[in-house]
Amino acid sequence: MKKVFFLLIGATLTIGAMAQDSTRKAGMKDLRKDIRDKRADKAARAADIKAGDKTAAKAETADIKSDKKDIQGDKKTLQSEGVKHPIRRADRQIHKINKAKKAG
Repeated sequence: MKKVFFLLIGATLTIGAMAQDSTRKAGMKDLRKDIRDKRADKAARAADIKAGDKTAAKAETADIKSDKKDIQGDKKTLQSEGVKHPIRRADRQIHKINKAKKAG
């Protein structure tokens, strides 16, 4: 009876840990997407400024601000789930992915 009880507790804890891990992965994926969007908007804004189109640059600035809000929200959520330095970790993951794409 004891063995069955401990086996059930162990299985429950294992399933709980796996569920948390998938939530973190989804959160990190969302954070990486937001960071990529912010970088793309910054590049587009720089191109608009260089071309002299100030209205498009203002629209890109608004997009950048909304991306920053999303990033900060994701950061707080991930930190509450126990991820240390989520923005830095996402930046490194993006760099690693881009490096792998260039290599092969």
